[in-house]
Amino acid sequence: MLKTVILWPAIAQFALIAFCYLWLGITRRNAVGSGAVASTDFPPGVAEPAASAAARRHLANQFELPLLFFVVLGFLFGIDGVSVLELTLAWLFVASRVVHTVASLRGPLALRHVSFFFGFLLVCLLWLDLAVRIL
Repeated sequence: MLKTVILWPAIAQFALIAFCYLWLGITRRNAVGSGAVASTDFPPGVAEPAASAAARRHLANQFELPLLFFVVLGFLFGIDGVSVLELTLAWLFVASRVVHTVASLRGPLALRHVSFFFGFLLVCLLWLDLAVRIL
């Protein structure tokens, strides 16, 4: 299998992160446009409208577990450790993050927890797979 296919889930995860940046910008523009806050009311630690705060927290979350995803994909790519298994796990991780994003911004809390846990397990499996491959 061509090893570069593992980069597509990474690109898709980046697109999701870019969407989260866009979503944060929209929620903040709406807050300023509605008069709920002044345009200068968004420094860290300052109270902000709930939708904007949720978008900010979710964006920050995209640099936690997904960071471990990007790193393990880079290692797998580097050792030519890409097969259908790794590709499937990677795409399932991206799908879990899409569900997590929808649940975080609009959905039920239980779905957010389940999708996070599923994504965490997938990243653990990718790291385990990497460890087995380099033994």
